[in-house]
Amino acid sequence: MIGCGGSDSTPDDSTSASASSQSETAETVDRTVTLRPKGNQMEYRTTEFSVAPGETVRLVFENTATSPSMQHNVVVLTSNDEALFRDVGEAGTRAGSTNDYVPQDGPLREQVLAYTPMAQPGTTVEVTFTAPEETGEHGYVCTFPGHWATMQGTMIVAEDAAG
Repeated sequence: MIGCGGSDSTPDDSTSASASSQSETAETVDRTVTLRPKGNQMEYRTTEFSVAPGETVRLVFENTATSPSMQHNVVVLTSNDEALFRDVGEAGTRAGSTNDYVPQDGPLREQVLAYTPMAQPGTTVEVTFTAPEETGEHGYVCTFPGHWATMQGTMIVAEDAAG
């Protein structure tokens, strides 16, 4: 993917395993993944991460952007299909801010594995979900109006992601 101009001198994100004692939820978390935007651009700094089949994943989004227009979320989808990014992004716009720009019913809602609430600049949001049991690639996208076209990434469910 080709990004927009500008540079970000902050190091790339990383993923890490998390023990349940580190989780703020009562649920056991196998892996915590933290994502951030790339400065004030409509891009995620990390565009790929891996999880193991069936893992409980705590997905944290730290919105480090400073521009008020850089509200973001993370919506994990059932596939890594560009057409699905567009369809969910456009349906999210229709769903509106009261629904965190995520389709809430119908066939497109069924294509959403998990999503964070919308994060204003300087805030952190999260969601905990179970990764699919089958290996494969699942896209993630920001559904704030207009962001879906460039703010995308891939969650890879792979046997070798364990640990």
